Amino acid sequence: MAPFLGLIPIPFIVVPAIVYIGARLATGLLPGLIARVRCSIRWKILVVIALMAALLSSVAIVNYMAMDYMHDEVHHVRELAESRPSEVLPALDALEDNRHGLLFSLTPYLTLLGSLLAICLGLALALSVIEPVRRMGQAMRGIAAGDFSQPVLVTNRDELGELADRIDETARELAQWQETTLAAERARGLQERVAQVTLVLEEERRRISRELHDGLGPSLAALANRLRACHRQLRSDPEHVGKEIEEAAKALKGHVQEIRHLIYDLRPLSIDQMGLKGAIQEQVDRFSEDTGIRVSCSIPDDILLNSLTEVTVFRVVQECLSNIQKHANAQQVEINFKCSESGLELRIRDDGQGFDPEQAGLGRGVGLAGMRERAEVVGGRLSIRSRPGGGCEVVLDIPGREAEVGAHPNPAS
Repeated sequence: MAPFLGLIPIPFIVVPAIVYIGARLATGLLPGLIARVRCSIRWKILVVIALMAALLSSVAIVNYMAMDYMHDEVHHVRELAESRPSEVLPALDALEDNRHGLLFSLTPYLTLLGSLLAICLGLALALSVIEPVRRMGQAMRGIAAGDFSQPVLVTNRDELGELADRIDETARELAQWQETTLAAERARGLQERVAQVTLVLEEERRRISRELHDGLGPSLAALANRLRACHRQLRSDPEHVGKEIEEAAKALKGHVQEIRHLIYDLRPLSIDQMGLKGAIQEQVDRFSEDTGIRVSCSIPDDILLNSLTEVTVFRVVQECLSNIQKHANAQQVEINFKCSESGLELRIRDDGQGFDPEQAGLGRGVGLAGMRERAEVVGGRLSIRSRPGGGCEVVLDIPGREAEVGAHPNPAS
């Protein structure tokens, strides 16, 4: 084997192998072992520094012993040169055959091995600290960005592990606090929505109460007095009573129509009977017939909204047409619907005389302000664009999560 091994450059194989093994230990096994040791970081640092000092001291001792051995051999050869010159060459040959002694031959490898172990220990200690700090920094950046779902994967059983546990605990507490805050915000929004709905309902009750008290109530009372008078005159003047009854019947027919209007204001029956598209189309046809104003209405066949949104959309169209009839002096009206996953958009535009929305003196609960309140009840937004002489455009936007587009079947279908 000796001749064969003599052909192979052993140092060029052993040294890279030692360096490779040391690098793998320093970046793989050793940092994990150091991290899992259950003690304080300062004790880990002290122990690693002590081991590094011991290794470097051992390397220095080995080098010193090798140099001392060489020094003794040199003195021995010099003594032979002075006393017995003929023995110098055999002594040098013997020294060469012995490879300068075992300790002297292994000195470079021992020095390399000791230095490499010291470097590996230092690198492993650094990695056992740097990697957890990096992961905790990454987790903190995620927490700052609002992501509380990523745990800090640290295996250290020291102060760094405790800090990682604190970060995880803080992230869980922040996640719970965020959920609680969102729940509180949703509850507050729901309370505001309920308050708005209650306000709208109260306004509707007040309006119906006023109409019943000021209009229908006195009219029905007068009609009852008229019928009692007719009863008293039935035998004395039957012809006059007949005419009075005919007029009372006509008046009663008008009162029945008023009652129907009140019921229609509470919930348009046409929506339940014909669906939203049919109800709006009926309203548009009646408006065109009464006013002579041309109306182009574009409503998709597959418009599907929840019940409250249907009524809101219908009321907005109804109020806009009423305002156009009373104030706009328009010749043409355009009604366009646009439904998508993001929600519903309704645009109502006329070519009338327009107005200044900021100076319109809009009261709460009536007119355009009432339409705004209806839009807010279903989570939507109503905007008005108009100027004197430039017509008017009313835009109703309702987000998809509020309108539930496509969630409820249309009765007309």
